[in-house]
Amino acid sequence: MNVLRPLAAVLALLLVGAGGGEPATAGGRCDLRDGRAAIPAGSVLLGEDGAGRPGRRIAVPAFAIDRHEVTNRQFAAFVAATGYRTEAEREGSSAVFVQPTGRVGLDNAARWWRFVEGADWRHPQGAASSIAGRDDEPVVQVTRADAEAYARWAGGTLPSEAQWERAARGTQSQPVEPTRWAFDAEDRARANVWEGVFPAVDTGEDGFKGIAPVGCFGANDFGVHDMVGNVWEWTAGDDAVGLVKGGSFLCAMNYCANFRPAAFQAQERDLGTSHIGFRVTYAVDRR
Repeated sequence: MNVLRPLAAVLALLLVGAGGGEPATAGGRCDLRDGRAAIPAGSVLLGEDGAGRPGRRIAVPAFAIDRHEVTNRQFAAFVAATGYRTEAEREGSSAVFVQPTGRVGLDNAARWWRFVEGADWRHPQGAASSIAGRDDEPVVQVTRADAEAYARWAGGTLPSEAQWERAARGTQSQPVEPTRWAFDAEDRARANVWEGVFPAVDTGEDGFKGIAPVGCFGANDFGVHDMVGNVWEWTAGDDAVGLVKGGSFLCAMNYCANFRPAAFQAQERDLGTSHIGFRVTYAVDRR
């Protein structure tokens, strides 16, 4: 459809967060290596959310998952090989975060979200923007169907919620204070989040304002980067409304503040935004 949907109907983009790691920027360099992390069979504390919320321990078979979010470079290779056109490209517009000037009330997300003509994965902020020089940033402005199409081409699938949390939590066996997934004991950022007063002031104390290249924060004990912050990530599922996990660079302590694997956000499956990407899971040989 080419008609812009009313903002009130689609901008249920209330941001939450999750995942961890120490900064990986040694000498200003990020760990940009592609590849998969092997996730062994085990259990996950699905929904664990700190003291008093132990979650539900469930078994998860072994699988593999991308070490980092799918990048612009990787998505461009998929498009070159298949000729795929994303839903935003076909519709001609998509949802873009536009930082307001000055402080605004937090009761209406339409104050910082806009439908922008020409916004798509090649032009994340609109027709005048570009991903030139941003090959190693996560691809955004992709819908659930776009992410699934890439995953099929790559030989995998989108992760289930249990797989996603298993990869994000690593070898966790005890409750974790919710904020510790994104901040260390000295309150230094372990993920690319909004630092300052959302949506007006981002201090960039974690080294980034906006999306960061992949692998700029340390991997967890499974070797997976950026499971919290940077961009939300699509998960699999059959529900009419999609589910994203992991938070984004827009998640702040004064707005959302849900920096943990348990957090999730309902998301229209056919709506791409400037803060949602994905990664792929793969079956492993069980012989």
